[in-house]
Amino acid sequence: MRILIVENEAIIALCIGLTLQEAGHEVMGPVACLDASLRLAERMVPDLALVDIELDRGGSGIEVARVLLKRWRVMSIYVSARHSRGRAGTDAAVGCLNKPFATQSLIGTVEVARVLRQGDLPASLPKGLDLFHDRLRNAAGWR
Repeated sequence: MRILIVENEAIIALCIGLTLQEAGHEVMGPVACLDASLRLAERMVPDLALVDIELDRGGSGIEVARVLLKRWRVMSIYVSARHSRGRAGTDAAVGCLNKPFATQSLIGTVEVARVLRQGDLPASLPKGLDLFHDRLRNAAGWR
């Protein structure tokens, strides 16, 4: 999958990117703000966005996810220690992977996204991933 990483912590972004590349995914970014996210998506639409909720300069990952969904129908999953804030953005993302997370949870989260993109429901969830159930009925129509 082509995955956009929106993360303001450079070390976390690097770890996510390397993990995904080693798993065979194409990584876009990382970027740390809305404008950079949109510039990348305009060049090549991602299959999935992994989005931190709190971004640089007070930016909102929830807003990033909303714009990606509205403009390009891109599925987003929040990756954040602010899980309760993610619940405020269930209109834009299918779930939230809680930080800190294990490498296998990150890989499993991407697999869940792949299954949802195919219009199916995952058989199980990786540790730390909370799916927003009210969004699942729309998952099949997402890019």
